[in-house]
Amino acid sequence: MRLSILFSFLFLSSALLAQKPFVGTLKYQATIMIPDTNIVYKQWNVTLTTNDTIVRVETETEMFGNQVYIRNMTANKAYLLINMTGQGYAIQNDLSKKDSANAENQYLITKAKGKKKIAGYKSQKYRVIDKGDSTGYDCYFTKKIKGKYLEVYKEIPYLATDYYIPSSEGLIHYELKEVKEEAVSRDMFGIPSDYKRISFDEFMNMFISGEGN
Repeated sequence: MRLSILFSFLFLSSALLAQKPFVGTLKYQATIMIPDTNIVYKQWNVTLTTNDTIVRVETETEMFGNQVYIRNMTANKAYLLINMTGQGYAIQNDLSKKDSANAENQYLITKAKGKKKIAGYKSQKYRVIDKGDSTGYDCYFTKKIKGKYLEVYKEIPYLATDYYIPSSEGLIHYELKEVKEEAVSRDMFGIPSDYKRISFDEFMNMFISGEGN
């Protein structure tokens, strides 16, 4: 048993050491299907850019247009950038403060048989089961890129290339469509000087009161 555990630890360590810091852009396509059909209910793009220490995620949204999320992995802080009626807001989030309500994982993950290439990267299948309703879905991860750039299923230290996330609108399917390893300007991760920095509570109070309309 001890030998088996040691072998697994050494295998995981060697796999992680083989991962090089990634600098560049990852482009995903997100899709929600009408249940029990092949009809697309909603589809949008998500673009992730990183210099290995800071991550910028740009998401197309109906309400706020292109929504930008900047996460500084070194400082453990993040900002959500949105624009409402011409005024930009940088909503602050301290990532060091854990949400006690979400402290316990709501899903089980097990490695499964099966691999496929996604955006040119060989990816391993994992089975994800929601503890709440036993719903299960297959997700894929590549060992070539670290999982830290994308905040999804953190138990697996590899980048998710094809995965599902439950939402109030339905099950969202994310698929990696393009990978570009290229130099990234640090300006990509800055907060525009004309954006107002506020806390999440301040933003919600303003949004509910209608001040941002």
